[in-house]
Amino acid sequence: MFGRLRKVGASSDALDTQRRLEGIVASAMDGIITINDSQIVILFNPAAEHMFGLPADQALGQHISRFIPTRFRSAHEEHIHLFARTGVTNRRMGSLGAISGLRADGEEFPLEASISQVEISGERLATVILRDITERKAAEDALVESRRRMEGIVESAMDALITVDEQQRIMLFNPAAELMFGVKASEAIGAPIETFIPVRFREGHSEHIRRFKEAGMTNRRMGALGAVSGMRANGEEFPIEASISQLEIGGAKIATVILRDITERKANEEARHLLAREVDHRAKNALAVVQALVNLTKAPTKEAFIAAVCGRVAALGRAHSLLAQNRWEGANLVQVVADETLPYHRPGQIRIQGPNVVLGPHAVQPIGLLLHELATNGVKYGALSSERGRVEISWTILPTGELELRWIEVGGPEVSAPTARGFGSTLVVEVSRRQLGGALDIRWPKEGMRLSVTLPQAAYRRGTGMDHAAAEQMDAHLPAGAADGCILVVEDETLIGMELCNSLLSLGWQVVGPAATIEEASRLVADTPHLYAAVLDVNLGGTPVYPLAELLQTRSVPFVFCTGYEELDHEDRFRDCAVIRKPVDVGLLDVELRRSRLAAA
Repeated sequence: MFGRLRKVGASSDALDTQRRLEGIVASAMDGIITINDSQIVILFNPAAEHMFGLPADQALGQHISRFIPTRFRSAHEEHIHLFARTGVTNRRMGSLGAISGLRADGEEFPLEASISQVEISGERLATVILRDITERKAAEDALVESRRRMEGIVESAMDALITVDEQQRIMLFNPAAELMFGVKASEAIGAPIETFIPVRFREGHSEHIRRFKEAGMTNRRMGALGAVSGMRANGEEFPIEASISQLEIGGAKIATVILRDITERKANEEARHLLAREVDHRAKNALAVVQALVNLTKAPTKEAFIAAVCGRVAALGRAHSLLAQNRWEGANLVQVVADETLPYHRPGQIRIQGPNVVLGPHAVQPIGLLLHELATNGVKYGALSSERGRVEISWTILPTGELELRWIEVGGPEVSAPTARGFGSTLVVEVSRRQLGGALDIRWPKEGMRLSVTLPQAAYRRGTGMDHAAAEQMDAHLPAGAADGCILVVEDETLIGMELCNSLLSLGWQVVGPAATIEEASRLVADTPHLYAAVLDVNLGGTPVYPLAELLQTRSVPFVFCTGYEELDHEDRFRDCAVIRKPVDVGLLDVELRRSRLAAA
């Protein structure tokens, strides 16, 4: 199995000793190889056979370099010569450092080795004891890799990681902590953790850490400590969330805190709270305005009262929609004019001219109501009551910086100054003077009313882009009256659905519905032979109406979306469809239904 050292004239005791040594060598778990002065292998134990994957009879007589990777052979040979010249008899295991061996199949592997030399009968023999450290090296490499990964996690963590010793002095301070507290790790390490705690909380913090240690708890999750405060290097306090854990290493306890800066989250929470309060305020304010309109509106008949109230509420709704579309930053004056006059004129009756002006958010609703009252008055008594009547709406920025808005009627019936002021007239005066802080001038020449409102600079700002050149509001010649077919109303709010149906019936339309679900609406579509158009609420009890819209498209039935949403989430295929915002102006809905049908024809 392995070569024997020569024995000359050996006694019986010497032979026994040699046999015991051979038994030890044969059973050793480390590889044992002996070489002569020529570095030829003369002993190769079973562990060496297993280690190098080569039987002893094939190893004996081989040069030791056979078991060393090529690139290390010359250095190894020089090392053996130097070792022989030093006269040192042995070097302990590991003193040579990690070296490499070469198995019979060509695989390299790491080794630890000890070496000894002895001279026998004038011949110098060297013996190496080899230990295969492949598994240990793999474990060490895995440990190093694990440590590197952990260091990488600590280095790249978005939360601050701070480790402190039993005296609460900082041992670890990761880059996120550097960024959070505005101080370099080199300056923070060794400093007490309370350096980054506001002074008024330091005593409480120390007591908290003491109780945490005494409780023997290993960790507390993020947020369990509640919102606490940190202090940056510049003295700025900021809110943080923290988790804490502790671990005993070598008899000493270390604690690690993970800190999360929640400044932005707190700001967002406050913004959401403020927004909720603002929404609540605006909703209640809008309801209060509606309540006031209902209480103050006077009319000779119930029908006239309903029409007046609905018209004013719709005007408020249109102003609200414009504000919402513009993130409550105001609305373009030309859009306010167009929205408030569209339901009340014939093609070509209204002419608009003025510079690009954006009304402030506080002025949009009052101006909308003002224009609504002027338009409805024009329909009842003024230029818009006659086919030959015309209205010019214009505005100018005066040299003083004020905005002058003019409403001039011509071509209608002769007019004269009213002898009594109704609610509409009072509303115009109060809105112009009291709410907007402007000046109002109304004149009544026979050819038509002339009104001028001068608004302060606070009510508007110059818009970007081109001014609005003189232009007429021109609609295509829409078919008047009801068509030979029905309007489908789809609305899940019962009262709104009933009102829509009644309003459309009063305009002469035939109506089916209201349907509250897509299934019910689909049955009505299938059962109605002559469907002219449809009015679709976008959200039916949480279900989008778009599948029904697709069904109507396949049947070439036009439709108008009717919704309280300012921004719809329908896909591009519906982007050209008309949208009416709630509360619904039935006059505008009537126009859009006829326009949609004309476009589909």
